[in-house]
Parts: sequence; structure tokens; C-alpha cells
Amino acid sequence: MLPITIELPERRDQALGRAKPKGLVVWGRGDDSQKLELPVAVARALKKLQENDELELPSSSAFLELLEHTSLACAWKRLLGLIEARDYSSREADEKLRLDGYGASVRQATLARAQSCHLIDDERFGEFFVRGKINAGWGRKRIQRGLELKGIPPSSVPGWPDEYFSDEGDYSRARAIAARKQLNGKNDFQKLMRLLSSKGFPSSIAYRVACELAGSERNNT
Repeated sequence: MLPITIELPERRDQALGRAKPKGLVVWGRGDDSQKLELPVAVARALKKLQENDELELPSSSAFLELLEHTSLACAWKRLLGLIEARDYSSREADEKLRLDGYGASVRQATLARAQSCHLIDDERFGEFFVRGKINAGWGRKRIQRGLELKGIPPSSVPGWPDEYFSDEGDYSRARAIAARKQLNGKNDFQKLMRLLSSKGFPSSIAYRVACELAGSERNNT
């Protein structure tokens, strides 16, 4: 039978960055032995098989076949756990699996499976992202940057941008946000411009609102 050794990381072996600690598997004899870092979930699954005497394999090819099957099963379970909490874009989900230590082929197969049954749907994600951020007071530019960071081309969102934005709609939302800002008559215009620009509103809208509210404030002092 093929000698197989599985090592799990100790609790103190935490990575300094975002990547998670990995397990290690070594198989084969002497100069023919091979080793591979694994996601912890995969290493634990293999360890459990070994403890139950279910890891008695005749060859490296048989082990690699089992390793691929186990990796796919663990990656799928991980992905289901992620999307139970919230919706994910393809890029976000791929990054989560990458940081766990899953290789490109396993990630691609897992995402393709999730996309085929619409558990991962970038079009749906983009539409809900846009509507949610509009309700949160984000402007068009900031939402566009947010979509791009999630791996969603804004043009792929149904109805983008006309269905979501208009000059008057942007103006109304920008004015409502700016009206909540406490002004004291000192640098009010600059404060409002910074606020609305950080929210991603077009400069023309930010300028219009800042002029109106800063002017009103000056008139009241």
C-alpha cells in the first residue's frame, strides 16, 4: 500500500496575511515521495479517512484521484457555507477559495457548478448590489467602482445606468445626504463637496447641492 502522511497545522500557525494556514500531505517512498500543501478542510477529511482505515491505496494515481474528489467535495461545502450568509460574486467566491488553498482547477469546477444552478449569479449580484448601495446613499461613481472591485462590469448589470440613475434622482439623493451634514458657516462648501464626492456623486451634482446648502447657511448667519 502507498505510504501516506498527513499533517494538520497547529493553532498557533496562523498566517500574518489573509491566507489561511495549510495542511500537508506526503505520499510515496524515498526519492519517489511527493508532498503537497492542502486546505485544512481537505487535510482533515483525508485524516479522517486514514483513521477509519479508508486511505489504503495501491498507487499515487489512485491517491491523486481521491485527493481531487475530496478537494472538490470540501470546496463545494465551503462555498455553500459562504452563500448561506450572503450572496457572492464569482470573483469574491473564487478569492475565498483561493485563500483557503484550493487550486485553480478545483475553484473553476466549483464555481462552474454553482453558476450552473444559479447559486452564484453575477447578474443577480450586480443588480442587488446597485439597488442596495443606492439605498445606502452611494453615488453613481462609487457604485461603479464597487462593482468593478467585485468583478462585475457595470455594463453587465441589467438596465445600467439609466434604470437606476437620473440627474434629478442623483440630485435628490445628494441633497438629502448633504442636508444631514451639520454646517457651521466655516468652509461649508468644501465640506459638502468632499462629502458628496466621497459618496460618488457626479461633480456637477455635488457642486449644485453644495452651492445651494452652503449659500443657505451663509444667508442664515
